[in-house]
Amino acid sequence: MRGLSKPWPPSNVSPDGQAPRRFVDAERAYRTALPHRSDKTRFARTEFDQLDKGKLRKVMSGEQSSLCVYCERRLSENGRPAHVEHWRPLSGAPEHALCWRNLYLSCATIDTCDGAKGNRRLRWDDADPDLPWPTELEYERLVGFDSDGRMYVRDDVNIDEATRKALELAIDDHRHGGDRRCAILNLNHPTLVAGRRAALDSERTRMEKDFENRTNRTATREQRDEQATQLLDQEQRPAFVSIRVAWLRKRLGRGR
Repeated sequence: MRGLSKPWPPSNVSPDGQAPRRFVDAERAYRTALPHRSDKTRFARTEFDQLDKGKLRKVMSGEQSSLCVYCERRLSENGRPAHVEHWRPLSGAPEHALCWRNLYLSCATIDTCDGAKGNRRLRWDDADPDLPWPTELEYERLVGFDSDGRMYVRDDVNIDEATRKALELAIDDHRHGGDRRCAILNLNHPTLVAGRRAALDSERTRMEKDFENRTNRTATREQRDEQATQLLDQEQRPAFVSIRVAWLRKRLGRGR
């Protein structure tokens, strides 16, 4: 999970063959009509389904460097189209059904990310606010990784308790009041943990190859930081980019 910038919604979200319509115009018309609808969720679904998802995906894929907003897998990894995801679920927050900051791409999986989340909201308790949109919070500052590829919420960052608990529940299962609460996004699913370990191996192998013929066979802090910056500057970042960057900057492990 990382912070994102979403500057420009699509200039046309109409299916081919229909009159062009900007996303901002579709959102404006939707917000005007929503208060007058008795079944707001049904109306939200109908209006959202009228948008051309392929045109949404094209813009959002660029914003997300072709990575899932949650787990950072490559969006095309399993050959299925990425899911256009409502960060705040359409059924629970119909007012945000056509809000550009609420729409992201999630990998098309069953056990993690949107497949695990379903209609659940990204919060610990019903009285808590939802986790902020990635446009509002740099999640890479809050989450860390250990050398085995597991994700966790860092202990050394200053965040409010509601955000911390919601983020912890998004990542992992928790015991609460004697009951087991299932992780909302299941970001420590074995497949994801294994993928992060493979990403670390890939970075180590690349670094060893780059320095095998040099007098100093160990990269300096400046060289590692330069490589991390290059990864983040790529138009299509590699899968699991956050743990790669954490390793390059020597920030793996608790409290680092």
